[in-house]
Amino acid sequence: MNEELILNFTPTGMIPTKSMTFHVSISVSKIVEDVHQAVELGITLVHLHARDSISGEPTYKKEIYTEIFEESANMPQI
Repeated sequence: MNEELILNFTPTGMIPTKSMTFHVSISVSKIVEDVHQAVELGITLVHLHARDSISGEPTYKKEIYTEIFEESANMPQI
């Protein structure tokens, strides 16, 4: 039997901060790099939360999401 799986990857989450764990990616380039590495491992879905590059806090600024999407579009397999 061939089962299809949905593997959801959330590289930043909404709650964790760098002070809680060094694993939280803040910059656009690091978020995109993390997504690309996860794609290579077989994820099928990305759930994004953008971060303000100065404060590290979650942000809803469309400019930051735009940067993430544009940089992701330039990477293979995304």
